[in-house]
Amino acid sequence: MRQFSDLMCYKLGVASRKIQKYYNNRYCEFGITAVQSLVLLSLLEEDGQNIRNLAQKLSIDSSVTGLIDRLEKEQLVIRVVDAQDRRSFQIFLTEKGKEIADSIFPIAMQTDAILRSRTDGSDQGFIDNILVELDNMLE
Repeated sequence: MRQFSDLMCYKLGVASRKIQKYYNNRYCEFGITAVQSLVLLSLLEEDGQNIRNLAQKLSIDSSVTGLIDRLEKEQLVIRVVDAQDRRSFQIFLTEKGKEIADSIFPIAMQTDAILRSRTDGSDQGFIDNILVELDNMLE
């Protein structure tokens, strides 16, 4: 008989929480959480995104405004009124935010390399495809 702990959603959830805990431990010296790092790294990749785009990209709809509020309070990001839509704000990294994002990006890359080192090349592509399929399926 299958157990709850055998379900894919359970195993993915456990792995996700362990990864988030790992990142929280690695990023605490920078004064940010794993979730906050996603915003900073997303802005490092494409600065000036609006809150809606960040929410969609990061799949964290309800809490993005709160994340931005906390990052702004820590002077890691600033909000600028969007010239094309004055009801919206673009979010930019401050110099301090960029320094932190630049510092944590290698940690994210190193962690990704560690995770990928546990599989061979064909497994990596398979895992990437499964994760993309799950993301698309669950939208």
